[in-house]
Amino acid sequence: MLAVLVALALAAPAPLRLSDLLREAREKNPDLKVAAARARALQGAISPAGALDDPTLMLQLWNAPADFSTIPVMVQLSQNVPLGGKRSARTEVARADAAMADADLLQKQREIETQVASAYFDLFLADRTREIDDELQAILQVILLASEARVATGKGEQVELLRAQGTLVQLRSDWETAIDHRRSSWARLAALLDRDPASPPGTTTEPQMLETLPDAAKLTDLALSERPELSGTRAAIAGARAQERLARANRIPDLGVFAAAMHTFRNPAGISDFLFAGIQVNLPIFSNGKNEPRIATAQAQVIAAQQADHALRNRIASEVAESHAHVLAEMRHIALHHQLIPIAQKAVQSAESSYAAGRTDFTMVLDSAKELRMHEMDLAMHLAAYEQRLAELQRAVGADLGLSRAAEGGREERH
Repeated sequence: MLAVLVALALAAPAPLRLSDLLREAREKNPDLKVAAARARALQGAISPAGALDDPTLMLQLWNAPADFSTIPVMVQLSQNVPLGGKRSARTEVARADAAMADADLLQKQREIETQVASAYFDLFLADRTREIDDELQAILQVILLASEARVATGKGEQVELLRAQGTLVQLRSDWETAIDHRRSSWARLAALLDRDPASPPGTTTEPQMLETLPDAAKLTDLALSERPELSGTRAAIAGARAQERLARANRIPDLGVFAAAMHTFRNPAGISDFLFAGIQVNLPIFSNGKNEPRIATAQAQVIAAQQADHALRNRIASEVAESHAHVLAEMRHIALHHQLIPIAQKAVQSAESSYAAGRTDFTMVLDSAKELRMHEMDLAMHLAAYEQRLAELQRAVGADLGLSRAAEGGREERH
């Protein structure tokens, strides 16, 4: 028997802890891997963006007679040198692109963490629903036995027994619905973790509320310094300004430098080796028609990036305020249900005793049991909603507010 119990314990899936799931998502989520690879690619593009073009090596047969009485061969090496700060501007553009990719990676990570938390607490709610239904089933079994005894002694009506049996069947239907919700929640969570949805999920952990939560003003200030999207908009502004500098630098001609050596084979004149050196520049005769629109476009991009940053700051303040209000509302609901559930439990106990003693009717007992289940379910739903709203607030702020600590419990929430 002991060996069987040990084997079952080893075969059972490990309990699910939100902190472990968040870490697993950061390591395995495919969308995060895509964003990380893109960030690495753009980071690697910074150095090449400001590098010089490769020099050109040219080998020529130079001014040779048709009878090849002499064979002049020239070797030339040339290098183009951009002027006006073009190389530094291109480097800044590439650096801004890399910074925006890094910000996108952090933003995607926050979004994935919020989705993991949402799926996890939907899974918790499904688990808690089944537990509540099991608890109610135990109460109904007691009521059913009492009904059978009353009917058998002629003190009760057959309808009482039928109603108790019907409630148990309805409870089984609710239990099946909870199983379906658990499967769908696990499927979403498994996809985020890059796991097989057919693998068995573990059990969830009872959550709790945080003891303290900063006010909305402090959280907004924190968000305006921590949100990764703001790093992205700052990088976009820097990139647009670098594009403007590059467009202005294109007015300045680039410098071409070359050096060459020529040797004449079979030269009867006696001098066979010659050296050449020179520079060349492009003439910006038609540059105004090309550069001025580019400059105007870059200036418009700077304005657009600045306004996008301003709009993002407004949106962040709105998201923080809204999420904070939702969290506070769920906290109040939870506190109220902690008061309601003990009252409902006492009502059930009182109704059971009165029904067994014949002092009250069956409807009172059944309604009391259903009301207890309703309050228990409301508490579970508000607990799950609280944690999900806290995850949304944590994403809105862009910093850890204690979601994992709250999710893994610390005090008993059940009564």
